[in-house]
Amino acid sequence: MSERRVPCPSCGVRVVEGARKCRACKAWLGERPRGSSASLSGREPRLTRVSVSVASGVAAVIIALVTSLKSPVGEAPPLTALTPEGAASPGVPDDAPNPAAFGPDPTPPPPPPEPTGRWRARDFRIGDVHPLDVVFNPSGTSIYVSGDDASLREYKLDSGEIIHKASVPAQGDHIRLLFDRYVAVLRHEDAARIPVMDTTAWDRDPVLLDVGRSPGDIVALPDGRTVVAATTDTKRVTKFELPTGVRLANITLPHATGQLFLVQAEGRPYIAALGALTHAGRPAGAWIDLFDPSESPFGATRRSIAVGREPREGDITADGGAVFFPDRLSNTAILLRVAGVTETRKAPVGVGPTAGYLLHDDRYGITLNAEARTASVIDLSTMAVKSTLPFRGVPRTGVTSPDRRTLFVALGGTQWPPVGSGVAVIAGDPPKVVASLPTGKGACAVAVSKDGARAVVASYWDRSITVLEQQ
Repeated sequence: MSERRVPCPSCGVRVVEGARKCRACKAWLGERPRGSSASLSGREPRLTRVSVSVASGVAAVIIALVTSLKSPVGEAPPLTALTPEGAASPGVPDDAPNPAAFGPDPTPPPPPPEPTGRWRARDFRIGDVHPLDVVFNPSGTSIYVSGDDASLREYKLDSGEIIHKASVPAQGDHIRLLFDRYVAVLRHEDAARIPVMDTTAWDRDPVLLDVGRSPGDIVALPDGRTVVAATTDTKRVTKFELPTGVRLANITLPHATGQLFLVQAEGRPYIAALGALTHAGRPAGAWIDLFDPSESPFGATRRSIAVGREPREGDITADGGAVFFPDRLSNTAILLRVAGVTETRKAPVGVGPTAGYLLHDDRYGITLNAEARTASVIDLSTMAVKSTLPFRGVPRTGVTSPDRRTLFVALGGTQWPPVGSGVAVIAGDPPKVVASLPTGKGACAVAVSKDGARAVVASYWDRSITVLEQQ
């Protein structure tokens, strides 16, 4: 078979038709197809490589020339001086909202109440339950109420609407707010456990603290997770952990502990357990036991201080270095200093003192004298009675505002259930009764908000809550 030959376009020598290269002049015939052996091997025409090199060099020269030119914009403006923290920006009003803040501007806190200002009262009903005790929610917009149907409830203050309700194993004679989250329900008789309700989880059952017969009191420790509880019948003081309810340690004292205080002694937190002994049903002496709750073993090193015969509800100073309380049997008020060397000072007060409170930077001590229906105002610098304030009813209990400038006293009487009504407001320097307001029948408990702007009184027979606010 003969091959058809055609002349080479370069030299004229006849070559096989379809050949890629002339054997005579070595010239390439036609365009090299993509994917040829030369292309696959990486051998490209020299012209293409030279063109790429030249183009790259030209581009580099152009970039160098352009970047060397002076910017027509000019120099950058000087930096703006930062405004010192806390100083207002010029030209911006102080009350202007923050443009970088997300959401609505926070509502400023209300101004602190004026203790000697005018107070007004309003009531709302709580249903078919008799209230036993009441404490404020830390927000100040709602309250927790212990009912005689063994329930713990939360009510809104502005409308009286019930927003939470939980059943607990026993009626709460008193309730205590712990760590601004838990509510401990204390039943002083016919009970051996303290239910502790987590107010962030109302759908869960309360944690039960096995303290022993007749719980007396409970106090929160500064670590934010442990509490100490006391009993009267079993005379035990026990340390628990929350929220688990695990018992960490306990001791047994020789007397029935009815009150616990968290004080400052020897430069650290101490527990002051105030208890009493009885003989044939009569008071036979009272003591305060001081010990460090963080020591191990628990309560191993403690000291006991004799403090009278029948101590009643007391208070601690702002620095935690002293305890103030009345002794009902001897009609005296006692100021016990525990920060350093123990010192006891006494002052005679009215007949039948049932509670003691501190006002005005601990300059005044006030006792509520149930039998005399008065309050004794004591100058603690001299331990002398400065004045005696009469009440319109029999004082039952009281509570001081957080700034200790105001004392609210429920006038329900000492019998149970209480039958008296009304609330007295003590304020001023020196303290005096600045308001006497009506409440429902059976004023049994009183509480005050953290900002001191509101107070509430629970009325047993009226099944109502009286809200006190300044006009």
